[in-house]
Amino acid sequence: MENTVPNSAKINTKDVAQIESAENVQAAAQKLADKILEKNLHERFAEYGKNAREWTRKCALLLPEIEKREIWRKRGFSNIYEYARVLAGMSTNAVNDALWVMKKAQDKPELIKIAKEKGINSIMPILTIATPETEKFWAEKVREMSVHTLQAYVREFKKADLQAKINGDFRDVPKHSQNQNLFSGKNLRRIEIELEPEIADQLEKLKGAGNWNETLKKLLTAYQENLEMKKPAAAQTESRYIPIEIKRHATMRTNNTCAFPNCKKPYEILHHTKRFALTHEHNPDSLVPLCKAHEQLAHLGLIENEEKLPSEWRVRKQPDKTQEKYKIDQLVAWHRAAVG
Repeated sequence: MENTVPNSAKINTKDVAQIESAENVQAAAQKLADKILEKNLHERFAEYGKNAREWTRKCALLLPEIEKREIWRKRGFSNIYEYARVLAGMSTNAVNDALWVMKKAQDKPELIKIAKEKGINSIMPILTIATPETEKFWAEKVREMSVHTLQAYVREFKKADLQAKINGDFRDVPKHSQNQNLFSGKNLRRIEIELEPEIADQLEKLKGAGNWNETLKKLLTAYQENLEMKKPAAAQTESRYIPIEIKRHATMRTNNTCAFPNCKKPYEILHHTKRFALTHEHNPDSLVPLCKAHEQLAHLGLIENEEKLPSEWRVRKQPDKTQEKYKIDQLVAWHRAAVG
């Protein structure tokens, strides 16, 4: 007997396609709605957070006067920490930071002005070194640098004895750093390392009657010569993409750490000491791996001897505006400010 299916029960492939198409449209619409909702939630949260930070910053600026007048006591609080925690949600550390910053900056109106604009954290890195005579210099640096870059600059500034290059008396520079050439190699550092017995034995035999300094210099020289033999040719190109072999060679010189002297941070950016916009070249001799803070110092023109070996680098007071790459660095700064 022939098995037949009524016409009304037959599956129309066109109908199936329309159903599937409708389901896809519905799924796509739901996905779009979820995306819009998530974007809205994020933007609202970010806006609330921005407002919260702004109001917390304003509260921090008021704390020194509140403490001085003991307003917290007059309002029935046991101490200023309870007052700030209950009324503004501020932690003990935040209160201590606010009181310390405003005390250190009380004779430096330029820095107080910046604190009101950008928050107390923006001026914290320079408060142990800035004086009333040098606050304008430091105010300029605060305005043009991120907090992390400013911290790196202050750290190098203290080490490198730049007193003679700054108008004014830097009384807060530690005495042990005065007249000290950070990169001269005259000062010795002690380091401790743990080695496998076999490696320690080989090194001791290699040293023999000599000293560790000379032995390690030989090993470093041999390592650098081996790298030099394998150095890839420079790539002349319009593309900012750095060929993998050039990138590998540049990062091997510092084992993926920042090339700036005494910086142990992992590198984040391969920096062209000869600006790519001028040379259109990826040259392994002028590519150095840097952390974000030291790369920003380079683009602010504040690294002296930048095109020499990193061991000869020093921080400087002001960029050399006569150099052609200064114009490029200004464009980089403008672009970074524009994108936030």
